[in-house]
Amino acid sequence: MKRLLRALVVLFAGVACATLAAVRRRRARIPALTPSGDIYRLTTEDGANLALKHYRPEPGAGFNTGKQPALMMPGSVTNFNTFDIRTPEGMECRVRLPAELPDWAEGDECIERDPMKLYSMAHYLYNVGYDVWLVNYRGQGRGEEASYGPNKDIDHYGVYDVKASVEKVRELTGKRPVYVGHSMGGAMLYMYLQGARGASRWNFKVESDPALVSERNAGTGPGAVKGFVNLDGPLVPSVLGEKAVPRLLWLLCLAPTYLDVRGISQKLPEGCGGPANKMLESLWAARDLLSEDLERMVAAMYSVNPGNIDANVIEYMGRYAFDGMAAHTVAQFMSASSSGRMTEYYRNGFPGRLRVFPPPAGSGGLYCYSDNMSKVSLPSIFIVDATLDVTDPDLIRDCYDAKTRNPLDEFHLMPGTAHLDVVNGLRAPYETFPTIGAWLERLGSD
Repeated sequence: MKRLLRALVVLFAGVACATLAAVRRRRARIPALTPSGDIYRLTTEDGANLALKHYRPEPGAGFNTGKQPALMMPGSVTNFNTFDIRTPEGMECRVRLPAELPDWAEGDECIERDPMKLYSMAHYLYNVGYDVWLVNYRGQGRGEEASYGPNKDIDHYGVYDVKASVEKVRELTGKRPVYVGHSMGGAMLYMYLQGARGASRWNFKVESDPALVSERNAGTGPGAVKGFVNLDGPLVPSVLGEKAVPRLLWLLCLAPTYLDVRGISQKLPEGCGGPANKMLESLWAARDLLSEDLERMVAAMYSVNPGNIDANVIEYMGRYAFDGMAAHTVAQFMSASSSGRMTEYYRNGFPGRLRVFPPPAGSGGLYCYSDNMSKVSLPSIFIVDATLDVTDPDLIRDCYDAKTRNPLDEFHLMPGTAHLDVVNGLRAPYETFPTIGAWLERLGSD
């Protein structure tokens, strides 16, 4: 166990050093997809500049203007290409369509031209009549779709990035959006719905505003949300399992750096999805040989079920969807995982700025999101993968049980899925997508 933790420290340090040395040079070479929709720029209250994409399946196609808007937010490390699966322009599509298509995809000319779109949740929502918008929180995205801003923690995403995105879609459409968040993208909305705001601009500290709780969950104001599609969004990741974190790892997270993996992903060769899937199959085959503690420590490796994803989708994700993660975000997730409770970033406020290590759970005057889930009352559907990987299905069930129950709430555990492929795996077009679609019909539109 100690050797594995030391290895994690060395890996983290290596990525951080490489990032600091070459981040500007790498950004210039990052491969970017040609946007198929319109890109809007929006500025958050703390000065971040975000990319918001109005989705259509291909250039020249119409937008679903006037329909119920759906706003999609990606998870940690990834950008919104997680939802927008497609064959990059100028490349050959190697995906073969199944013999039997799901009902919603029958006769879809876009899918016939590009079978990769069968696994696109954005395309599914567009296909069944939703006005789809995708946003990259600060630090994520490539080319015209890149979002910029100071490297911060998850609090800033939930307080500022979600707020700016919801309000912009509301302004452009005149309707409350349905929010679709994967992984950390779902955790951001927990924060937003708890009325989180920055108590001070110069000395950021999270507080909950009851007026914002009311508006965001059940109001009609500019920040109101219609419903919440939560795609395996945790408050507490499962990776550490409440284990102590080496002090050196906390020290490495102090600097406001961004751990950029785009310099690696841009070098992945065509056809790499097949070998990657074979490697994943070997890891999954050896899983039963691991002790419970060791399995939890390497849980992130099992976040893709190799039996439930097309190798070409794996390649697409590797080359176009994995960007990186801010060091403070890593620290906030480590703190949550080791303590079992998600609080605001432990260096928020004063004297928080003087802290190097997180205080013991329940101390330090930190706002605790885990203790305030009852403030969340928005109609919600939880789509949860059935694998103990970077998330624990039981911990996400705890979030569902802790929220204030709404008659429209639903919880679905999706068998045979893992954290990433629950969104764009082989089962998704037949199970995940229609489950979401049926719930959205129950929810109705503005």
